[in-house]
Amino acid sequence: MPEIIAVVIRAAIAFFLLLLMTRLMGKTQLSQLNFFDYVVGITIGSTASTLATNTETPVVAGVTSILVWSGLAMAIDRLTLKNLYASKIIEGEPSVIIKNGKLMEEAMAKANYDMEELMTQLRNRGVFDLSQVEEAVLETNGQLSVLLKSQYRPVTPEDLNLDTQYEGMPQILVVDGNIARHRLAELELDEVWLWEQLRNLGINDLSEVMVAQLDTKGKLYVDKKSDWDGWK
Repeated sequence: MPEIIAVVIRAAIAFFLLLLMTRLMGKTQLSQLNFFDYVVGITIGSTASTLATNTETPVVAGVTSILVWSGLAMAIDRLTLKNLYASKIIEGEPSVIIKNGKLMEEAMAKANYDMEELMTQLRNRGVFDLSQVEEAVLETNGQLSVLLKSQYRPVTPEDLNLDTQYEGMPQILVVDGNIARHRLAELELDEVWLWEQLRNLGINDLSEVMVAQLDTKGKLYVDKKSDWDGWK
């Protein structure tokens, strides 16, 4: 078999195997990964790359390695969900960096976390004044959770004793001219209703619609492709 064909086949095997494993391993976002998850991901990706490009590595060996690493990672995830002690050992514990408005220098030293990193992450959270912070916790994924002092927190309707109405999450009914029929069914609506709403807005062709969104109050928002000349 020509080498280029072998590489194409091996790359396809590695691609679909990685796709399967990532689906099985969950939907944790990159920003939520702890150090262990990061190392596992890098290792599995490196193994898949070797499987795809190194024709001297047996396909069975590469596939087996990916399956073993993925299986162990999923087993560890299950263990840390069920066992708090195991979670502390494998994932570590959050570090309190600021407590009662005071810096915890010892905790910063243990976490190998310096002032520049702290100020950078505070600025990323929209905090530029250290004196405004009541508590700050360095999470196991490296993100900083910040609690501002009460006088610096945004005012909420509850603070003003104001009643609020339920909003819920709007639903996308049309994307790029395609109707999301399953969402219509979930909302107990049909295409007849949708077309009636679109015609009321002067739309007679779905190809004109970039997105149509329905909020929980029954208001339909529509963005037309013709709003941008590049769609014409």
